[in-house]
Amino acid sequence: MDKSNMSIRQILFKKVGPMAMIALSFAFVILTGAILLSFPFANVGVPKPFIDHLFVSTSATCVTGLVPYSILSQYNMWGQIVIIGLMQVGGLGLMTLLTLMLSLMKHKIFLGEKKIIQDSLSKNDMKDIPKFIRSIVLYTLIFETIGFLLFATKFVPEYGWFHGIFNSIFLSVSAFCNAGLDNITHSSLIPFVNDPLINFTVAGLIITGGIGFVVWLDLRKNIGDLFAKRKNFRKFISTLSVHTKVVLLMTVGLLLSGTVIIYLLEHNNPATLGPLSESSKWMASFFQSTTLRTAGFATLPIAALKPATQFIMCLYMFIGGSPGGTAGGIKTTTFAMLFIFVLFILRNDNHINVMKRDIPRVNFMKAYVVTIIYLTALVIAIIVLCISETAPFLAIIFECFSAIATVGLSMDLTPLLSVVGKLVIIALMFIGRVGPITIVVLIFRVNSRKKLTNEVSYAHGDILIG
Repeated sequence: MDKSNMSIRQILFKKVGPMAMIALSFAFVILTGAILLSFPFANVGVPKPFIDHLFVSTSATCVTGLVPYSILSQYNMWGQIVIIGLMQVGGLGLMTLLTLMLSLMKHKIFLGEKKIIQDSLSKNDMKDIPKFIRSIVLYTLIFETIGFLLFATKFVPEYGWFHGIFNSIFLSVSAFCNAGLDNITHSSLIPFVNDPLINFTVAGLIITGGIGFVVWLDLRKNIGDLFAKRKNFRKFISTLSVHTKVVLLMTVGLLLSGTVIIYLLEHNNPATLGPLSESSKWMASFFQSTTLRTAGFATLPIAALKPATQFIMCLYMFIGGSPGGTAGGIKTTTFAMLFIFVLFILRNDNHINVMKRDIPRVNFMKAYVVTIIYLTALVIAIIVLCISETAPFLAIIFECFSAIATVGLSMDLTPLLSVVGKLVIIALMFIGRVGPITIVVLIFRVNSRKKLTNEVSYAHGDILIG
């Protein structure tokens, strides 16, 4: 296309590229948020250095939840409104919201913009992108509104109409976006450990936000036939995509296994589950298992958990939520692909299939690359923090896993981090939010182009393994 006929948007996308645009959009939002949070009008506490505001802005935009101080003690209502905006933009993505605005204004969506939406939201094609975005925003508003109404029944009687409604909005947005921030207490949701309304509403929002928009759209497309009795339950399940079925199986499996493991390890710990009733023990175990899907809320003091529980939590955080949603981690489907690949290799089977569907080997290659990138970043960050911080090794490992998986749980290390430590965690949170989208997809796009332009064949070689 002639540059004279290209708009500024088209030229920008052509020069920068879709993957870089995603990273730059998040960086722009983070920097803007940090500047706004550093202004006196947003603060009520003692003035903090810019690095702290940058840390909070990164945590909110990358929907993590790690903070060097409580939101309640440092930011007034205006600062908290900025944080709500950062969480919402971070959960959906700036480019998604900008594309929605262009769509509503009847502007044409260019190929580069469609490509960004496809990659950032894990859509398998570029068909009906504007409709896809409108559906995502609609679902987000529906789930957040349901959460708000449920929270309001608790917070309006307790805090009054104004603060009750505001706190309900803040917590609902934070929970659905898996951000893990709250403006109610100085200790996350620990005071609500025995409250079923708060526990199950927050957990429900975490699951719905972290399961992935593609899954919700697939369920919506097929569930009408189930309720209309045009399909029985077995037929309904069979019509769901392989992706949806893998996500649902992994999510249920991780939630249940996490709940049981936490209960078994902590049920007699006097600092965590020990003093609670039996029903509250199971509820708290389920909540902690759910929050490991990358939410960051806690109803138990994480630092008081047993070391075995803390380490197992690292593994669950590393897996994270599902693609195309607000969750982080390597993703449930990535872990499933790695596990399935190992099974088929051990069986010496050349055809890898899942639920009677043949899975391309490139999917397993991508899963491997995602995992290696995450592990490499983790190892480097852990080494740097071991040098810069004076903290227990497990606390450092936990902080790094929590940051790169955009979870937000901490063994009380975040407020003690040095400037170097904060910069490392900021980098991990940023990588965790945009890394798999930008780095992995970019690598495979470049390799695909090279393969098309340079079809060179070499002699066969062997490398012994194991």
